[in-house]
Amino acid sequence: MKDTYKNVHTHIFTMDNAPEKFLQLFLPKPVANAVDTATNSQLGVLLLSGLIAQFGSQGKRYAQFLKIGKSKDQITVFEELMAQYSDPSIELVALTINMNYMGIGATKSGFEGQLQKVIDIKRRYPERLLLFFGLDPRWQQSGTDIRKEVERYFETKIDSGGRSIYPFTGLKIYPSNGFYAFDERLKETFAWAADNGVPVLSHTNYLGGIFSHDPQAIQQNLNPLNPYTDQVYDVPKFIHKKSRKEWLTGSNLTNNCKRTCSYFLEPHGFESVLNHFNNANNPLKICFAHYGGSEQMLASMNGSSDAEQVHPYGVKDVNWYTQIQYLMTQYPGAYTDISYNVAEGVKANDNVLFNAFFKECNKPYGQKIMYGTDFFLAEKESPEKNTYDAFRTFASDKTLDNGHNFWDQIARENTNAFLKSKYYDL
Repeated sequence: MKDTYKNVHTHIFTMDNAPEKFLQLFLPKPVANAVDTATNSQLGVLLLSGLIAQFGSQGKRYAQFLKIGKSKDQITVFEELMAQYSDPSIELVALTINMNYMGIGATKSGFEGQLQKVIDIKRRYPERLLLFFGLDPRWQQSGTDIRKEVERYFETKIDSGGRSIYPFTGLKIYPSNGFYAFDERLKETFAWAADNGVPVLSHTNYLGGIFSHDPQAIQQNLNPLNPYTDQVYDVPKFIHKKSRKEWLTGSNLTNNCKRTCSYFLEPHGFESVLNHFNNANNPLKICFAHYGGSEQMLASMNGSSDAEQVHPYGVKDVNWYTQIQYLMTQYPGAYTDISYNVAEGVKANDNVLFNAFFKECNKPYGQKIMYGTDFFLAEKESPEKNTYDAFRTFASDKTLDNGHNFWDQIARENTNAFLKSKYYDL
């Protein structure tokens, strides 16, 4: 088994790979448009980042987020990511995302262009970079077409220093872009993944991350037939709001889309998929990234269930952190990671979340919890180097009940089990 540690959750895309109005997901529309225009050149990026950085530590973090996202190319972002690590052997999972169906404009590079660039980086850094293929059911005409194209990308080996290697290690899905994990068009690809041990990682952060900005498409996709149960999926409770503050800042539409899109991410919506492959004695490995989100984790720990940011939860009226715990106890293929949360833990500087991760790894499903950071999206919370250094120092000093070192367990043993497949031989 490889002795290297892994960060199972990073991003190296640039704004060229994102929709033209991507910043509207994070900023009110007028501000996003102004920032986007002002940063259309590297000089503009530097000048605006310098200005934002004057507004305290949060301003500095957001300035760093902008500088990375507006980088010239993906290899620059990846090399900057590698430079944050004192361990020159740590392997970094980079998650590609197909962002062409978000309702906020086309991507400059196109999805295939994004893939080609990361494949080129893989050739250069075969030992450091592990690529996950961004999977979206709208990418091809049918589920069969999707499976064939995914298989072609995985099976087409590339030359790296005279060696022939597989380019991709796993699959990445981002349901809040407007689809459910049980989408009929993904079924064949998931079956192929289960047959070959290929891991799937899904964004699963309640009210967090990127999402579809197309209200009509969101509404149309919320109540589909689930092909794994042959039943219409339950209609979720809508949480659209008419907020005067949000209307004045131009963020009401954006926030309503974000709130509704969280229903696509609900862990309960994955259960029929996990159950299908489990019953076929062919478990599918799915990582529920972010453990539902730190707010879900803290609300559960504190016994809270009525705070605005954590309720309502979706079709199943249960905290997402609790839902993921349940899935990990029921299905051998269910995993989670602590990405983004770990950066928030560093920002808080109180070890509350770090201690919670440690306690979780002492539970029966502790071998399914993995280290990840969510670079560069988490730069708004804590710089990557600070996140890695702080958590590794904390975890390296802890011993689990099974006698294993906490860092070894969460950043090597658990990640190795998740990643092992035909395309990643340990």
